[in-house]
Amino acid sequence: MVDAAFKEKALRALSTPPKYGPDVDLSKYVNLSGGGMGKEDEIKDEDVGHIAEKIGFGGGAWRRAGYVQVNEEILTSEMRKGLEKAGASVLSTYEALRKIKRLKEYSWKLIPPYKDKFTAVTYLYGKEQGYFIYVPPGVKVKDPIYTCLFITKGQYAQLLHNIVIVDDDAELNLITGCGISDIPAGALHAGISEFYVGRGAKLTFAMIHAWSPRAVVRPRTAVHVKDSGEYVSYYMIYSGIDSIQAYPEVFLERNASAYLYSVVVGEGDGIYDLGASAVLRGEGASAEIVSRVIGRYRSKVIARARLIGEEGPSKGHIECMGLAEGEKSEVSSVPELISRTPEAILTHEAAIGKISREELMYLMSKGFSEDEARALILRGFITLPTPQLPQTVRETIGRIVKYVSSRAHG
Repeated sequence: MVDAAFKEKALRALSTPPKYGPDVDLSKYVNLSGGGMGKEDEIKDEDVGHIAEKIGFGGGAWRRAGYVQVNEEILTSEMRKGLEKAGASVLSTYEALRKIKRLKEYSWKLIPPYKDKFTAVTYLYGKEQGYFIYVPPGVKVKDPIYTCLFITKGQYAQLLHNIVIVDDDAELNLITGCGISDIPAGALHAGISEFYVGRGAKLTFAMIHAWSPRAVVRPRTAVHVKDSGEYVSYYMIYSGIDSIQAYPEVFLERNASAYLYSVVVGEGDGIYDLGASAVLRGEGASAEIVSRVIGRYRSKVIARARLIGEEGPSKGHIECMGLAEGEKSEVSSVPELISRTPEAILTHEAAIGKISREELMYLMSKGFSEDEARALILRGFITLPTPQLPQTVRETIGRIVKYVSSRAHG
């Protein structure tokens, strides 16, 4: 499936440092001369269960997901049969590219293989692992589709290419959980995702990340939303990590809308360089980018956001609020507003601070301990109003928010 023209450009991109985030020596995880990704170890249920618990898929819920991949192994799911009856298709990307000829029109079109070294290594060595989801025109999948992407071994690269197509007037709620077991060695996760939202269609996408202090994570996401379509995204990470860098891009056509929410809790010595970009291509397009970031211990958190108004009238707003909880932590906010038309209205607000002693003392005067008071304040801070998300998704997020805030004393 590797195109000769793409291959040449991708090979050059392998040695090009990324624009954002720390550089990564790919040879630590991928055999660039031979292409292998290490010996496949036996997958243990307890390792998978532990990861699933961290991302809110505990109690065996991960077994009922529409797509589960552990390292390179795809685990079968009975849920897929039910989804097929509802009109949705869930396959591995590798399988879909061989069965559906038309899919080549979408594969590597929003994200070129040579965009950076992480797209390049995934294109050249990833074997088109990952998930493919298709919802036909007019079909509204009521229950969320869950996908789980786990790593259980060290010195390993999980290279994924995901494609989601929600056709005209269709609806899909997708929840993806990614994580790694408690292994001492590092691992690389590169997830390339291309999402297509049709005319009048709606895609809600929630991604929960729970990694480890030696994990290196580089998601790459691009979304194209056609006329009057809607894309709602919620992202949360609350674990330690070596480094993560992601900057998803959303392209909005006439009267299309996007709501992009993120919650980032930095831990340990981790570097978290995260953000989102929305391009308002059509008249009536709108976008809102909202983030809540917390820096703990010695973590470094960078919250980026960019709005580009290409056509008008259109409107967009950025809101970034941060808390520096650790004495040696660093929190940065980097908003960008770019207008190429006088009819685009773009605004932003940003603030970085700390939990006030007055708030703590007030709650402690009501009978709460300092840890309990801090947890209540943090829970309120990272709880975002998300009416665009379905109730079942908000409940999943609520459970995780409660867990994160309960660790406020850490």
